[in-house]
Amino acid sequence: MLKSINARAAIVSLLILLVSMTVWEALNQPPEASAALSEFEQLMGGADQEARVPPPSQVLSHAWDELSNPFYDAGPNDKGIGIQLAYSLYRVLAGYFAAALVAIPLGFLIGMSPLMYKALNPFIQVLRPISPLAWM
Repeated sequence: MLKSINARAAIVSLLILLVSMTVWEALNQPPEASAALSEFEQLMGGADQEARVPPPSQVLSHAWDELSNPFYDAGPNDKGIGIQLAYSLYRVLAGYFAAALVAIPLGFLIGMSPLMYKALNPFIQVLRPISPLAWM
């Protein structure tokens, strides 16, 4: 019985996803182009159809374009998503290892020396209430 419920739940989830994607696609079709836009429409971006949220078909098409060649290099400001991901991972790992290089010896020093513990404890206690998410 549990397997049947899980299968039905998966089918219902897929149907909800399909219906929501279909509604999203239908609601994001560009409006008919009018011959003359009023001055207000021009000022408020009525002429710019790219200002709307893109439909799922456009999102999937763009994702396919990005993922089909992730390591291209077409200049200083035009790099593939794979290269950008590698740069980001490099920065994260460099920061992590730099922090570990400072924090591990400092932790040993604080743990082995009562004087350093008493001297650095107020600074540590000031930083303790800050949420870990705020450090990110």
